[in-house]
Amino acid sequence: MPWLSALLAISLVGAFVTFLTGRYARWAALGVSLATLVTVLAIMMEFQPSVNVNGPGYCQQGGFQFCELHTWFTYAAPGGGFSVDYLVGIDGISLPLILLSAIVTIAAVVYHWEEKKDPHGFFGLMLLTNAGCIGVFVSLDVLLFFVFWEIVLIPMFFLIGHWGGPRRHYAALKFFVYTHVASVTMFVALLAMVFLGDWHSFDFVNTFGRQSQDAYLNPIVQALLFGSLLFGFGVKLPMVPFHTWLPDAHVEAPTGGSVLLAGILLKLGGYGLLRLASPLLPTGRELLTPVMLFLAFASIVWGAYLSLAQRDLKRVVAYSSINHMGIVLLAIALWTQLGVMAAVLLMFAHGLVSALLFMVSGSMHHTFGTRDIPSVGGLTARTPVLSTMLMIGSLASLGLPALVSFPAEFSAFLAAWNGLGYWVLLPLMALVVTAAFYLWMLQRLAFGPPKGIPEKAHDLSFPEVMGMSLLVGLIVLYGILPFLIEQVIPVSALFSVACSAGPLHNGLIGGACTSFQW
Repeated sequence: MPWLSALLAISLVGAFVTFLTGRYARWAALGVSLATLVTVLAIMMEFQPSVNVNGPGYCQQGGFQFCELHTWFTYAAPGGGFSVDYLVGIDGISLPLILLSAIVTIAAVVYHWEEKKDPHGFFGLMLLTNAGCIGVFVSLDVLLFFVFWEIVLIPMFFLIGHWGGPRRHYAALKFFVYTHVASVTMFVALLAMVFLGDWHSFDFVNTFGRQSQDAYLNPIVQALLFGSLLFGFGVKLPMVPFHTWLPDAHVEAPTGGSVLLAGILLKLGGYGLLRLASPLLPTGRELLTPVMLFLAFASIVWGAYLSLAQRDLKRVVAYSSINHMGIVLLAIALWTQLGVMAAVLLMFAHGLVSALLFMVSGSMHHTFGTRDIPSVGGLTARTPVLSTMLMIGSLASLGLPALVSFPAEFSAFLAAWNGLGYWVLLPLMALVVTAAFYLWMLQRLAFGPPKGIPEKAHDLSFPEVMGMSLLVGLIVLYGILPFLIEQVIPVSALFSVACSAGPLHNGLIGGACTSFQW
């Protein structure tokens, strides 16, 4: 069965059907999101973590499964033409992120069950955002990848611009300008890589069966192309200094928009670095590794210290996202099997935790009319459920054992110790600051005598509880049993690293990967 095409069809068609359902949009959105999750779970049941048995020959050399290939059109030329294909497939790197997209979308739909402002448009745009993200994660063709990458931009722009806060138009425009400029830069670099690299199609699977790009592109060209991709994907990540769009977008976006933005969209940047930039331009990656490490350290430290200075709860979570995605960039820059595994686990964990914290901040604003931390206190006494959700999300984000972020961050710091030695102390010190601002926030908001809480303040509504509880259950489940998600990653991580080692590093390149044995 063409599972991935079915998954895309459910997501895309379901989104457009939801636009037409009027007052029944919430039910349509719930049905589509549940159908999407069931399809993802069915794919996970058939996925083979240790060996590729489902993919045809053209896909096996890339280590992908569930591959589907359909040619859109072919251009023949005397010097050699090219083809544009519909090529999709997944591996252990993309599968956890597809699962994350389905989970976060369901949680956002349930949380916003009582949305009254144009619900058909609101839920339809959320589902279209999810469909675009899934499309990015399954695409194995450069043009198809870019089409879905741009699809994601459009619904998020309207979610912020129409359902956002007082400065929503400014935030939406800033989001659009930053991410679109980055997208254009990324696309130009991808096209240059295709044509200068003498590809004969836009699919990037077959590069694993050749001598990567080292046979076609000299080191300077690779470095320029990799730098362009690092900028294009890094803006979406986001990494310092291209991060300033994120706090504004989060503060002005509706809660569901913030949930999707932090839970899924930020992962597109990390995924692009893992899937395209790092494996396909090995020499460029190795030449610019010091730059990646510097930007990663800057994002980790700057995000942590800026979070410590914020009063708005949404800004705290937004800047902490920069901190956490900096750790993702650090793990990617190491480019080891453990580093790639840690990056995927971190993105999965951050998606769950940040989605929960943005729901908490949204509920706090709905209940108390403010997100100003010093203005509110004593939530435990008056709104115990909201306080519990805040505590779980905060403790998970600072990396408490038995919660989902702990195994991910531990893997990342272990990979950093193996690759960088005592330099790992720098992000570890930033981790102390992360713990400090979350504990400071908890002390002010959750404990002490009630302050700034209206007499008629109510605790979470049933839809809010259900949306958050789904995330809390998975945060605890994957924290205690991380192998449930971790087991699908190692083979794909090893394949990507081994099959893309450049000449500056001793490893397998080129034809060795076509016969790589596990």
